[in-house]
Amino acid sequence: MVRRHPRPEYWFLSFLIGSLSRELLDFTALADNHTSKDFGAAAAIITTSGDVYEYVDVPLDWWHANRHCEQRFAQLLFELPDSELASVSKLLRSHQVQSCVWLDEREAFLRKHKQRRIHTAPILVFRNKTDTKYVKVLANFPVMPAVTVCAHIQWDNKTQEISTIFSYAVPAFINEFQLRGFVDEEGFVRFAIIVHGHHSPYLPVFRSDGQWHHFCVTWQQQNGTWAIYADGKKKASAAGLCATGPPASQAIYDHGTFIIGQDQDSLGGTFKEKESFSGNITDLNVWRRVLSEEQIERVRSCCLIDHELIFGWGSYTLEIEPTVQEVTAPFLCPGPVEQCRVLDVGSGGVSDTSCLHSLPFVCHYKKDVYLLLKKTQSESSPPLISRVNTLANATVIPENVFLGDVRDVNISAAVNVLHALTTVLREEETPVKPADLLGVVQFLKQVSDVEVQEQEQLEMLEQLSQYYVEVTGLILEEQNTDQWSEISQVK
Repeated sequence: MVRRHPRPEYWFLSFLIGSLSRELLDFTALADNHTSKDFGAAAAIITTSGDVYEYVDVPLDWWHANRHCEQRFAQLLFELPDSELASVSKLLRSHQVQSCVWLDEREAFLRKHKQRRIHTAPILVFRNKTDTKYVKVLANFPVMPAVTVCAHIQWDNKTQEISTIFSYAVPAFINEFQLRGFVDEEGFVRFAIIVHGHHSPYLPVFRSDGQWHHFCVTWQQQNGTWAIYADGKKKASAAGLCATGPPASQAIYDHGTFIIGQDQDSLGGTFKEKESFSGNITDLNVWRRVLSEEQIERVRSCCLIDHELIFGWGSYTLEIEPTVQEVTAPFLCPGPVEQCRVLDVGSGGVSDTSCLHSLPFVCHYKKDVYLLLKKTQSESSPPLISRVNTLANATVIPENVFLGDVRDVNISAAVNVLHALTTVLREEETPVKPADLLGVVQFLKQVSDVEVQEQEQLEMLEQLSQYYVEVTGLILEEQNTDQWSEISQVK
């Protein structure tokens, strides 16, 4: 963390190479997963003779926890030798911390940067509600005492009527198994499950925001227990769906017809426009079991579970009505699929868990670096950052590096802020303070993690890179040498 250089170019270049040597951009036409959380003061600051540990009790996945620390010029707590880790655990317990926290790997030079995977998949496009568009799953369905169906879905937010995502019909029961949804007055998509003709309540699962969302629905014969998951989180669950009455002891029947996008009023047909689906769907998979929450997270991350899989999207054995459009496109999986290290502060033990879980975490500083950062931030408002925020008519760069949140900056926002920075730096009328340099570097770290959200944004990359390089050159000019030397310990 501590390194001294006589010239600012070396200090900044080490950061720049580190940032740009990673995969700078994840390219996809179909990405979402924006994260922005409110961070105030740390829940606990623990100081030793040579180190400072900042405990953050806002749960994040490993990816965003690591980014939070890096943007504050710190490191996610490393996996230390057992004796040192025991000492850190004891310190945390002395501040009433008992939870599990993320760890970074010990051999930093060997670890791979955790990246979200790009997964290419065929997407079914249902344009507008009709009584003709449908897709039939060509699979032999067995008796299902338990079932899980998962898919990625993009809801048509212009549609207000009830839509049928899928319907499974058998000769004895047309409404054997269905998933239906609609958009409520508050803009949430509400889902309901139907089993043996019995209907769960419509409950909100995700916003109708035009973005991709992942869902899973589960049901099991025992107690009629069901659940709905959206974007990795359980949104609703209960027992008793078809747990009483004549069908109570029955599993879902075999040899049925599974239709995507339509409600079947007769076996395999008789569709109604007002009950049809409008939107896009991909990665639909069906299992003859109830998946666990951890398995649902893995499926959400494009990692297929093979055990008791009845239908897998990869086989793509579908009968597609000709007016249903098929598009093959890159899809950015919502999170890393690796297992990450976790410290159980209560017991002091270390284990692995999915990187997608949200956990508290600890940022580690060398004490001299932390004190320097605090000293820099305790001075008057950074004039350069204040001027940029005034020009942008918003707080685009926090005046205190400890108060910024973790967010995925989009291309357009990054270009606008870099343009404002370039304008102010070119004027040479606003003095540049060490705190300004720290704030600018913190923002450039955010820009280095920027993601291209739409293909039409690719043309903005050239503009982004030009501003990025120009801002870098302007803050490294000779008149800022003294300011860089004051913060040369920070890396």
